Amino acid sequence: MRLTTKTVPTLTLPPGATDKIFFDSELPGFGFRIRASGAQAWVVQYAFGGKTRRMALGSPAILDAAKARETARDILAAVRLGKDPAAEKAQSKARAGETFGECVRLYLGRRRSSLRPRSYVEVERHLVKNLTRLHSRPIDQIDRRAIAIELTRLTDECGAVQANRTRASLHAFLRWCAGEGFIDINPATFTNRNPETPRDRVLSLAELAKAWRALPEGSNYADIVRLLILTGQRETEIGDLQWSEVNLDRRTITLPGARTKNHREHTFPLSAPAAAILEARLRQDGRELVFGTGKGRNGFDGWSTAKVRLDDAAQLDQPFVIHDLRRSFSTGLGDLGIAPHTIEALINHQSGTKRGVSGVYNRSAYEREARQAVELWGNAVLAAVAGIEPTVVPLARPA
Repeated sequence: MRLTTKTVPTLTLPPGATDKIFFDSELPGFGFRIRASGAQAWVVQYAFGGKTRRMALGSPAILDAAKARETARDILAAVRLGKDPAAEKAQSKARAGETFGECVRLYLGRRRSSLRPRSYVEVERHLVKNLTRLHSRPIDQIDRRAIAIELTRLTDECGAVQANRTRASLHAFLRWCAGEGFIDINPATFTNRNPETPRDRVLSLAELAKAWRALPEGSNYADIVRLLILTGQRETEIGDLQWSEVNLDRRTITLPGARTKNHREHTFPLSAPAAAILEARLRQDGRELVFGTGKGRNGFDGWSTAKVRLDDAAQLDQPFVIHDLRRSFSTGLGDLGIAPHTIEALINHQSGTKRGVSGVYNRSAYEREARQAVELWGNAVLAAVAGIEPTVVPLARPA
């Protein structure tokens, strides 16, 4: 029987049958399938590699007999040319599930154990938050132009540095995708990187005092920023601080190598005002994390929103970023007469006098000088906050 719009409605299942395909008398392999459930569909069947392949073409409600016959004829012609349309369709369907977002999920799962906690958070933010517009697209359809558009948007919205860091995380991710066979080449290669101007912003004591007073009292962010002003450490080193790293009896913090940029354990003294901030927070609800919600592996995570509020409240003449507090700490200590090697020890820099042979044999970290330096700085900061002159005079530099 020739399958047409008129003949198909006359087809019925034989008694006792639950599924049957009626094949066309003129086009071998073209058929119409009926099931006991009432489902009906046009199909095409062919042999390839010694196996029988079958493809559903669509229901008669959306595909008439003439169109179904034409589609079947095209598929059978492709088979004669050595192609396997059913396998290609299955592969295409599988590839459609390999989206950018799904591949990111797999990648982050693999990388979690090999990255430091804070590095993982940054990579996750770059790939999940910053590039969310790419997540629904098939990974093999992400091209250089699509990446360039997103990097340009990030540059406009978040700045050149954030766009560059996202580009670096994206390049590593796509290199992994190529190695896994999801893509053939890395489309992030040869995308443009933004020029970065080294920052040299240093906040004066008056500006630090203004920012200090503008912080919301009793908040995580206020305590974190004030500790950053007083200690000169990196924002994540304080924001992710754990009580096991704090020794209030000795008034020190010891950061393990896994949490420092140079992977070296770093112990530094706390001034009286810095210690007071931590003493006021002692073990709230038994949390291991000093700041944040205590959920997960990281501490404070509201940096962006809190910084906007601080900027609005402080109203400084020049904008600043949190990392500028570290530079301000170093510069401020220098202005107070603190020797460079002591400043390097406090901020965990392995350069200058701390590098090479002297760094190997001088392990003291200049503890006495470092403690004297942070007390001098803490006194200067609190005096500026109170609007009075510091009670400790700057140290005289050696001749």
